[in-house]
Amino acid sequence: MVQPAFIRGLNGFKAFFKEKTLAYIWNDKEKIEAMTPGNPFDRFEDGRPRVPDDIVQRMQKVTSEEAWGVLNSNGYTLQFEGNWHNLHPDRILTGRAVTCRYVPARPDLHEVVQEIGKNEGRVGGQNSWAIDTLVPGDVIVVELFGKIIWGTFAGDNLATAIQTSTQGGGMVVDGGMRDYQRVIELENFNGFLKGLDPTPIRDVTLMEINAPVRIGDATCLPGDIVLGTPIGVTFIPPQLALQVVERSESVRLRDYFGQMRIRESIYTPGEVDRKWSEEMEKDFEDWSKTHNLKTEGLS
Repeated sequence: MVQPAFIRGLNGFKAFFKEKTLAYIWNDKEKIEAMTPGNPFDRFEDGRPRVPDDIVQRMQKVTSEEAWGVLNSNGYTLQFEGNWHNLHPDRILTGRAVTCRYVPARPDLHEVVQEIGKNEGRVGGQNSWAIDTLVPGDVIVVELFGKIIWGTFAGDNLATAIQTSTQGGGMVVDGGMRDYQRVIELENFNGFLKGLDPTPIRDVTLMEINAPVRIGDATCLPGDIVLGTPIGVTFIPPQLALQVVERSESVRLRDYFGQMRIRESIYTPGEVDRKWSEEMEKDFEDWSKTHNLKTEGLS
């Protein structure tokens, strides 16, 4: 019997994806390395840049404004996204990005992706597949095109899996979350969502893991450092991570010194909140010989 054109086309579509795009969809090491040529650090086995733990930890003290200043001066003007539902505004989220991208579901494509997952032995819903790749220090970053109703990437079970795998990381989801009253109880975990809803996730298809993703007005690449603060999320390229941290530390110490001198009535607010005079710079230089972030409890 001659197959209808639709069936022949669908079978051809499946065969193409099986043969050509398994690596493209899931963790293509060569592609990840090619899109992050500026990375100065080691890499994970999947090709993601591995910014050292020390830099990730020091990033906890960086403000969004300090990060923005370095990124903007280097031409990275679209790395910040605000207007989130932040689960814990009192907790700073930092980690290395694992990205995943969804599209609205269509039956033929969804069936192909499900078949790929089945052949690879993947278990559970597609939202668990990217979570299964997480390691300590990661933050999962999900492009879900702002879908909240029927767009809840995680509930309490998968949030627990993210918390356990990342050991202090979390999630940034351009979409929704469910089970808020349970998730909010998780320790050492934070999440940035576009909204909350009781519905489960459906009518979407996972297209890529560790590919470029659009999060609102920002672009995130796998291995970027995620900085989540009370005002929003910044995605920092690996090659600028150390510069961001060092700039922040310099600003922090100078601000501390200037505010101390204001309290001591040595300088006026107007003198401190502008380019410092040579006399003030000399004062700071002398003071810095015996004072630093550690001695002042700022590290």
